[in-house]
Amino acid sequence: MRVVCSIRPDKGCNPCGFADRCKDLSFLMKFLFLSLFLLSAAVHAAGASKPNIVFIFADDWGWGDLGCHGHPYVKTPNIDRLAKEGTDFFRFTVASGVCSPSRTAVMTGHFPARYNIDGHFAWVPSNAKRGMPDWLDPETPTLPKMLQSAGYATAHYGKWHLSNDMIPDSPLPKVYGYDEYGAFNCAGEQMPVHEDADHAVRFIEKSAAAKKPFFINLWVHEPHTPFHTVPKYEWRFREMESREDQIYASVLSHADDRIGEVLDALDRLELTESTLVIFSSDNGPARAKGKAELELSY
Repeated sequence: MRVVCSIRPDKGCNPCGFADRCKDLSFLMKFLFLSLFLLSAAVHAAGASKPNIVFIFADDWGWGDLGCHGHPYVKTPNIDRLAKEGTDFFRFTVASGVCSPSRTAVMTGHFPARYNIDGHFAWVPSNAKRGMPDWLDPETPTLPKMLQSAGYATAHYGKWHLSNDMIPDSPLPKVYGYDEYGAFNCAGEQMPVHEDADHAVRFIEKSAAAKKPFFINLWVHEPHTPFHTVPKYEWRFREMESREDQIYASVLSHADDRIGEVLDALDRLELTESTLVIFSSDNGPARAKGKAELELSY
């Protein structure tokens, strides 16, 4: 089973996905719980095993920045495959236009205001100035905890930002219900940005060998700044006249390829039909007041 969840701009915004605001509605978590309920009911009625779940969460990826949504130069064949084989949602909102509260919502199924999380987690003085905690309370009920108690192997790979790496004693992702993790924007060792899919594929192989259902949060960095660009992908778009467009297309293409690696692993292990795959973005694309200098990281 394949699903693509996408953010649709509010009425009055241009069709390429540059929404001025996101409605305060945690629709994604409601949809995820509903999907899991319906799918679990179906497999239970058929006497089948529990479905595997891969939740791919991008960072500032605009609704219009997909090949299947008509972008003129961004190429995303693997995400396009999800849309073609699954369901592509055109009317869709997230709980916040900022990463940390949006991620809180999908982890908990609650409005992030319940936990006083209405901005990104930063350094202690900045959090205190905004009346925010320094991290999501580890005692909070979360989806991975629930799935873990139901017998799932659980893992998180990629961006975290339910705390911040500037606070070294903040809780690690493991305490929120994950058997394994590799992350950045958290305390402790920082996983390199582009290793997320490699870890996810190994976890899928390990879980398949153990014949255990799995849940993976794959929270990719792209296309948040700084752009972690790779020369191979810049070369893919070498004919583009605009350096900014070349970089943007290259980082999205790299993310799409890594998503393809995960989908290929599911195909190779014959897990495609028993796996729920969801792609979404934490919010719409970032906007600057004016032309800004490119922030690159090699």
